[in-house]
Amino acid sequence: MPSNIRIPCTFLFISLLLYSHHHFSQSTVKDSHQPITRTKMNVYFLSGLGADKRVFSQLKLDDQFIIHHIEWIEPQKKEPLAHYAARLVPQMDTTQPFQLVGLSFGGIIASELSNITHPEQIVIISSTPTGVPISKFYRGLVKFLLLSPFSAPLLKSTNSFTYKFFGANTPELKTLLKDILHDTDSKFLKWALIRMSSWDRKSKAENLYHIHGSADRLIDIKLVKPDVVIEGGGHLMVYAQAEQISAILNKKLKSEEY
Repeated sequence: MPSNIRIPCTFLFISLLLYSHHHFSQSTVKDSHQPITRTKMNVYFLSGLGADKRVFSQLKLDDQFIIHHIEWIEPQKKEPLAHYAARLVPQMDTTQPFQLVGLSFGGIIASELSNITHPEQIVIISSTPTGVPISKFYRGLVKFLLLSPFSAPLLKSTNSFTYKFFGANTPELKTLLKDILHDTDSKFLKWALIRMSSWDRKSKAENLYHIHGSADRLIDIKLVKPDVVIEGGGHLMVYAQAEQISAILNKKLKSEEY
């Protein structure tokens, strides 16, 4: 090749290298300033005795959470809570970070699940983190269940007595409670009440946050030590005072690094 052609070709090659290096450097710098996309957190909700996701229907949660509702399954005869909780795990993706929110009986199951699945955090509402500190009313119910084979139909009925202890003090709450109790499986209800009354957990699960109502008649505020108290909140405050509960959940669920 003549020298007069070789020199321009060499110059062109060097120019291309310099351009490529400059363009790559700009792209690298630009990409380094791109915002980091945060993966949405899976949050699994567990409802109360025989209830379903209807009790959570008034909550307004941020869209950075992916909400899942654990479905209750039929308990086996004399099945322990720990064994029952283990059979719920297939409904969850435990390969990714997740949090649990449990209401009443669901809070107890969330604590049992924590021994198996190790969530980032547990939030329990209208529940207890340790052995059930049941009220006199609840003790009477359990005793009645143990003695009478005809108790389930009575427990599923609604009247002024059940409205009072569940804190159903509005037509909307009374309708919700009536529908929930009507749809509750009698065998599940009896099994769960008996298992709750004998739950003997001594220490609360790690990273557990407890929200409780000052007017809860099923689990009296005097028997638990919650992290936050909702003034005037009854056992169904997750529905009746959903705005307050939503604000607390949005703040607390975000507090975990993920």
